[in-house]
Amino acid sequence: MQDDGTAGTSLSDQATRWLVALDAGTADRDEFEAWRSADPRHAAVFAQVAATWRRTADPRLPALLEQPAEQQAPDLVEEMLPHASAMPTRRAMMGGVAGLLAVAGASAFLTTPRRASAQTAIGERRVVRLQDGSQAMLNTDTRISWRFDERGRDLWIERGEAALLVTDAGQPFRLFSDPVDARLSAGKFSLRLNGAQADLLVLAGQAAATYGGAMAQTLGAGSLLTLRNGAGQIASLSAEDMASATAWEQGDITFRGMALAQAVAEFNRYLPVKIVLADAQLGRLQLGGTFHTASPDAFLAALQDGFGIANRREGDAILLYRARGV
Repeated sequence: MQDDGTAGTSLSDQATRWLVALDAGTADRDEFEAWRSADPRHAAVFAQVAATWRRTADPRLPALLEQPAEQQAPDLVEEMLPHASAMPTRRAMMGGVAGLLAVAGASAFLTTPRRASAQTAIGERRVVRLQDGSQAMLNTDTRISWRFDERGRDLWIERGEAALLVTDAGQPFRLFSDPVDARLSAGKFSLRLNGAQADLLVLAGQAAATYGGAMAQTLGAGSLLTLRNGAGQIASLSAEDMASATAWEQGDITFRGMALAQAVAEFNRYLPVKIVLADAQLGRLQLGGTFHTASPDAFLAALQDGFGIANRREGDAILLYRARGV
């Protein structure tokens, strides 16, 4: 996108123009990166504008304007279908948000992206093969979308958790989400979202991550970027920690000295019927072990045998309570 007088416009207007150009596929990626990295405020405002656009769009739009991947097959591995034609335009914003994102007047429209998408239900895992040979494994309750063309490879993680196996296809691979964006080399990466929080793990390769208006941080293999309340922290993980973080890829969940309250929250990500602590004091108990996410009965049995914590079904929940005499 050329600098057509943007120096005198507000940052939100500049960010909106970049958003429109990027989604339309007309932006020069190098120019955009130069603009975003020139000032931390640029990255922050762009992230806010993009997040607002995604959150305030008409909820019917994904079904109308984003082409879905193929219908799920019984097994986990699926191939991506060719692109179908997309509708040419969509409204940028609605209500009061339209004022923030107005481009050349309040009646501005955003060009509809040609994206494919895939998602999983609660408790489901799924592997999607992308046309460049890369793969995305989706964890429970996850949604991704992607657009690969002659300009590059862009993939969005909209919610949940996904592991990416990125090939070296001679084109940049960009990973987008509300909390963090990253440029990925060939390698293996995992991103988990929890609202405005995020965990970006590099298992192989490198990632140049931008978040919270900060300049890009380069993460090497074994690095974990943790984002909490807009602040980022980078740590090096041991092989054991990385194995625990990726256990879900085999359908497992690993607790290593984790408080029961946190362990229950982790297990509930995979369960349509949630586990509830009847006594908050139970949440302080520390436990360890590896359990299969599809077999909560083994987890409940371990609580009964190891801690005397019984369970019963009450309505739409599994209630945990301390058994009498324990």
